[in-house]
Amino acid sequence: MGKDNPDDMKGDGGTAAPDFSLTALDGSSVSLSDYDNKVLVMFFFGNSCPSCKAAAPGVQSKIADAYASNSNVQVIGLDQWDGNSSSVQGFKNTTNVTFPLLLKASSVASKYNTTYDRLIVVDQQGNIKFKGTQGASKDIDNTLSTISNLLQ
Repeated sequence: MGKDNPDDMKGDGGTAAPDFSLTALDGSSVSLSDYDNKVLVMFFFGNSCPSCKAAAPGVQSKIADAYASNSNVQVIGLDQWDGNSSSVQGFKNTTNVTFPLLLKASSVASKYNTTYDRLIVVDQQGNIKFKGTQGASKDIDNTLSTISNLLQ
């Protein structure tokens, strides 16, 4: 799932999501391929970014919690500010998010040509279907609409 070149187009339309492999806060390794055949919501954040901390509870309640019983949808957070595990744990403690948080994700943000406080949705075939261009809290409705369309 996914390619290193985000400009590679797949036959079904959409830009192929660049592959990645990062370490999660819990020490596990997480790759894009772990989410094959799932809708993946990626929340790019900065571990001490005020707007990210403000947006995270909404991402948790409106997306992660809303789809908690649906194994076809997964939410992950990616720390684009490359903080250490204690700074990312601090973000988790402050925001009370329960979705996996990945460390040292600035290279992934670069591959996806995005920045912190943004949401991206990758479809079941590994294509980027939504890429937020404003703060995550402002893009939650667009993200939900994309997820809903992909699950139909």
